[in-house]
Amino acid sequence: MLEKRLIKIANEEYTFNIFTEQRNSTRVAITNHGVNIRIPIHLSTKNKQKEIDELIHWAAQRIQNTAIAKQKKKTYAHNDYLKTHSKIYKLKIEIRPSVKNFSKINGNYIIFKIADKHDEQVRQKYISKQLQKLLAKAHHKELNDHVNLINQRHFNKQVNKVCYKYTMSRWGACKHTHNEIDISTKLLLAPLPVLEYVIIHELAHLIEPNHSKRFWNIVASIDQNYKRKKKWLHKNGNDLHL
Repeated sequence: MLEKRLIKIANEEYTFNIFTEQRNSTRVAITNHGVNIRIPIHLSTKNKQKEIDELIHWAAQRIQNTAIAKQKKKTYAHNDYLKTHSKIYKLKIEIRPSVKNFSKINGNYIIFKIADKHDEQVRQKYISKQLQKLLAKAHHKELNDHVNLINQRHFNKQVNKVCYKYTMSRWGACKHTHNEIDISTKLLLAPLPVLEYVIIHELAHLIEPNHSKRFWNIVASIDQNYKRKKKWLHKNGNDLHL
């Protein structure tokens, strides 16, 4: 069964598609064209409406935050510093007469050589995109170690894959059917305890795939300060730009 709702967010109308279907847990996905919400058919009318209201609120908040983030998009200049939770990099940006662009991390330097045929908007887009890729690769082992350590201490679940992904609407994702964890690359710019909270959050989804009371009890049993870190993300998340 499909229900459609039009909701105005950040001066734009979004279509919310609400599917009631045979499934074990709720799910929400934000797409370029709207929001898809999937609700288990076995829920009571009261619980179904509660889940829908919570997921609509969550999606609307993410869309609003994304709109704000786009307005505050960061620009980069030669000799700028970029601080992750474990390292400080210095950007070396060279505009050169060439047809090709080039970028790499060399120690504490992130080096860009950009063709002079590009205007400033194209240069900034290239720098941002390459930072996402370069930092995800450079810090992959570090992230994997963090996830494995927290998993071994508190969950002892099978995790098949861990990776950084640049996302606009999520801080992390757990593909519990495949035992895979994705973490937003933007969290490289957050304090380490905040990153660890998101890791705990996603690992907890390997036990409880929704955001039920049981899920939050699992998170709280491992991180008693998770609410403070969640508030930090809500307050400062829009300033985490790559």
